[in-house]
Amino acid sequence: MTRIAQRPVETATYTQLQQFYAEHMSAIDDGEVERWLDTFTDDATIANNARPQPARGRATIAVVAHRLVAEARAQRVVHRHWTGMLQAVWLPDGAVQATSYAMVVETPAAGSPHLWRSTRCQDTLVHSEGRWRIRERYVRHDDVGG
Repeated sequence: MTRIAQRPVETATYTQLQQFYAEHMSAIDDGEVERWLDTFTDDATIANNARPQPARGRATIAVVAHRLVAEARAQRVVHRHWTGMLQAVWLPDGAVQATSYAMVVETPAAGSPHLWRSTRCQDTLVHSEGRWRIRERYVRHDDVGG
């Protein structure tokens, strides 16, 4: 994970980013994959330390997202993402590097909720056409080495 010493975003931008993540995470939790995908650039990349190959491009990301949503429905579980500890800094190219913790609570039908995933997420976001979109995402799963 790259540490870049840049200036923090202004309060208004920080508030926009918090709203962005609230909408982004609720979209995937609600199974609205297309709405969630619309928060990524067409050429976005998602990588993590749990799988060797990153997903490149919105079409590839869509396949993975649809599969994960279908698996959760088939298993009759609900996932709720919570993000916090957001740090956001400007990058030299005008993009924003946003780093946060992301926890996923899983609740089985007629069961008790439990922590399913604990991660640290680093996104590169770009602002275009009046909105934020994720260009790159790297997720570090806490239970995976490397």
